[in-house]
Amino acid sequence: MCLLCPSLAGIGDVTGVDVYTGGAVEARNGTEQRLRCTFQSSSPVGKRTNIAWHFRPLDDGNEESIFYYHEEPFPPLKGRFKGRVVWSGDIWRKDGSITVTNLRFTDNGTFLCIVKNPPDIDGVAGEIKLSVVYKVNYSEMLILGIVIGGATGLVVVIVISVVTVQLCRKWREAMDVEEMEDEKEEHEYENRNGTELEKLNREAMIATEVAESAVEA
Repeated sequence: MCLLCPSLAGIGDVTGVDVYTGGAVEARNGTEQRLRCTFQSSSPVGKRTNIAWHFRPLDDGNEESIFYYHEEPFPPLKGRFKGRVVWSGDIWRKDGSITVTNLRFTDNGTFLCIVKNPPDIDGVAGEIKLSVVYKVNYSEMLILGIVIGGATGLVVVIVISVVTVQLCRKWREAMDVEEMEDEKEEHEYENRNGTELEKLNREAMIATEVAESAVEA
């Protein structure tokens, strides 16, 4: 019984590690995403602290180990995440985050962050459900830009055409008004000259009659 006492005392000191993650994350295809994982432990962080990341595919495939940290980061040497997982945490700040680069649709699934900080080795793994969404590629962006540009150009052409027609119509109306005014002035001028000429002729005829009457007298 005495020999068992130290062992039982040691087991009694073991507590769990509380792990905190982002829960659900959405990221675009082809980008990178930091998967946040922090933890709290009753024991100080030391050389025995280790963090393991696992991935469970969305299609219920086999769970696989994708990253491990123990004094230094150990990225995956094989599998779907080879060369795409980067350590972005700080163990002394109780941060075990990683960053997944060049995201793919096959990365849809659940990422598990497991922290052990002896003697605290128990605890629930933190889960992050990643959803990789569609990203419009360059060719589609180019096509969309051409369509939008063509539609915009067509609208501009229509607006210019309408404005041009309106200006031409107003210019034609102004010209018609000007011609009518010129014709009116010309007609008035002719009438005025005709009246004056008729008056002069009448005066000349009267003068002629007066002269003839004087001669006959």
